[in-house]
Amino acid sequence: MSWTTLFRWEWFKLRGRRIVWILLGILTVFSSVMVIIRYADFEFQKDRDVIDEIIFLPDAPVLGTLEVELNCTEFLAGVAITEVPDPYTLEDIDLPGTGRKCRQEVEGIQNRLDKLVDGFTMPGASEKALRWTGLLSIPIAAFLTVLVIGSEYGWGTLRTTLMKGPGRSRILSVKLAIVAALMAAVWVAAIAVIVISSLVTTALVPEVSHGTVDGAAVGLIIRDLARVWFAAIPYIALAALLSVLFSRFAGGTLAATGVAVGYFFFELFSMGRLIKLFDGVSAFRWFGTLVEYDLGWNTAAWLFGRAGAPIPGFALAGAIGTTEYPGDVHAFLIQAAFGVVLGGLAFWLFERR
Repeated sequence: MSWTTLFRWEWFKLRGRRIVWILLGILTVFSSVMVIIRYADFEFQKDRDVIDEIIFLPDAPVLGTLEVELNCTEFLAGVAITEVPDPYTLEDIDLPGTGRKCRQEVEGIQNRLDKLVDGFTMPGASEKALRWTGLLSIPIAAFLTVLVIGSEYGWGTLRTTLMKGPGRSRILSVKLAIVAALMAAVWVAAIAVIVISSLVTTALVPEVSHGTVDGAAVGLIIRDLARVWFAAIPYIALAALLSVLFSRFAGGTLAATGVAVGYFFFELFSMGRLIKLFDGVSAFRWFGTLVEYDLGWNTAAWLFGRAGAPIPGFALAGAIGTTEYPGDVHAFLIQAAFGVVLGGLAFWLFERR
């Protein structure tokens, strides 16, 4: 059986499974949602009044014991403060200090608005949406791998396929290639949806300048597509190994899915908290070294970190502010090593089962 025939046969078996298209559809829609969320947040934030506190002079009667809210938007527009609660008087107000604090608050809001605009206008929309969608793609890719490999054991068709002479390594290679190709195809669809969502949301905000998508921007989009696709490769290899490992057990496909996806979520929600827990504890210095070579940590660095930048937002929750991500080269090499080792073990075990 040739490579082409085997590939067509595997595709024929997979394309009729509704769950595959549901999961890939969710992934594509999620990428669009990441753009729309930032647009909605921008619409909510842009017309909101900035509220801060009035600053009183050092010789005010009750310095620092009473919080008086001030509408900075009106104050900076020239609307005078007309009343303050007792025991203050209007002469107790530090107008220059209050103005400086209000301007700082307004600048902070404007910086946030600028980041939100960058999140739904091209080319920034593609990078930010792909990062978070890339995180969701990992358990989906692992599940699809278990589905493609484990089905042969569940249906009992592996022996029949082998009798046609393709060889075990060729069968497994084609199965993994199918999953990798599916993920690549869905990323192409996702970037198309992201671009459409960005164009629509940008058109709804006439005061926002449209981002330019020149040759450099297209290059960055292609880079980000390759980045999110590569992030799933080690987990595809892990899922392949687990599928073969649990093949002889009843419910092996379910077990392989649970372990592969569970491992990803365990690292996502616990590793950061462990880093924070052990940070600065001399007895656990070894843990920091271990994390440097952890798959989940380096995957998060690959998706969210940029040249040692601090941890942003939700990625590996709980570690915010305690450490920094490794660089891109380090993260790439660790992921590649996991992919080669886990994939090699999967092929070695598949040849013997």
